[in-house]
Amino acid sequence: MRTITDEHLQAYQEGGRLQKLFDVIKEDPELSFEIRMNNKVMIYYHKDRILTISYCKGKPSIDTLSEKYYKNDTPPPVSFEDGDLIQTLRDKSQLRQYFREAKRLVGSYKVGEEFEVQQNIALGNRSFNNRFVVVDMEWQLPQSDIKEEDRIIKTRFDLVVVDMKRNERGENDVYLGELKVGMGATGGKSGIVAHIEKTNEIMKSPKACAVLRADVERIIRQKAALGLLEGDYAGLNLSDTPCMMIILAYRGNEEKKALEEQEDIAKDTARELRMAEPLFVWHDALITLEV
Repeated sequence: MRTITDEHLQAYQEGGRLQKLFDVIKEDPELSFEIRMNNKVMIYYHKDRILTISYCKGKPSIDTLSEKYYKNDTPPPVSFEDGDLIQTLRDKSQLRQYFREAKRLVGSYKVGEEFEVQQNIALGNRSFNNRFVVVDMEWQLPQSDIKEEDRIIKTRFDLVVVDMKRNERGENDVYLGELKVGMGATGGKSGIVAHIEKTNEIMKSPKACAVLRADVERIIRQKAALGLLEGDYAGLNLSDTPCMMIILAYRGNEEKKALEEQEDIAKDTARELRMAEPLFVWHDALITLEV
């Protein structure tokens, strides 16, 4: 399950040992704070994990950026080793330096427009006063306790989104979101078809649906307690079975036209599988200047 203990949660709050680290993360809109399994929190930059935080018996443990990002470079010059950890966690300038260098290394390792759009969508949908709330990024069904022959093909979902507007059954739909950005998302039929098929497998599995719903409930509660989600979430009635959302981001008419073909493919695939048609959300990624 994706949850952290009360002790771990309180470490990020006023007077906690991880408060300054949390403050630095919150002030940087390029960083995502995500609650994970086994009482861990992972910090992402452009979908890449740059910090993992564990907390047990009053003691934090930090895993830093993977060595693959600096094979031909130098690692961030900030130590989170046991002997230096407490001092580092007290020094916001050191913490900011770590994230600045980690982001630089990730940026030189790979680039991708989709990562930035995904993160901005998550940042822009953090309030329960909005229609949609992004609860999690990169959600994947844990299957270690499922027999190998019964497992669903592994797939990660870009976004987990809760609809604050109740459906006709009086429920708040939970969406498994897939993001497609520009021409890079129009490379034929296989990608979007495969993703819809995998999503359908999740939707047909009562156990997968129950795990997702429980994760969403816990993550909402804990992120709200940390101020990462705003507004009043009382009265949510989450649906038992998730729906699918496809977000299509375009930068001009040519990209929009190409993505419309992907929308048609997705609708046809859903009909063939006899699943509910995905909700399509269009996003104009161009920035119009106004005064």
